[in-house]
Amino acid sequence: MEVAPLEQLACGSAILCALDHTVVAVFNVDGHVFAVDDLCVRCGSSLAAGKLVGRLVTCSGCDWQYDVGTGCVRGVPALCIDTFEAKIVDGRVLVRKTAKRIGRRR
Repeated sequence: MEVAPLEQLACGSAILCALDHTVVAVFNVDGHVFAVDDLCVRCGSSLAAGKLVGRLVTCSGCDWQYDVGTGCVRGVPALCIDTFEAKIVDGRVLVRKTAKRIGRRR
């Protein structure tokens, strides 16, 4: 599914998109796009509103950190949120509607 033109997703930023019944945060990390479930498992805050440094996004509500590539909580690799395949094609950001479910999730 097309989410946005790449120029709307600057490096180090995030945008939100709705995939069926899930709100997904899409991040641009140095020209690579990553997509994860937008809600923090601890406090329910939007991860797209958090601070992104490299591949780690810090939840603005509770300061938990998530690796946007794996969806895992920093320091607790068994606790993860859903990730979605994301890519750039012809200047457009695309996200697959089906979550990748690898390992234990919340």
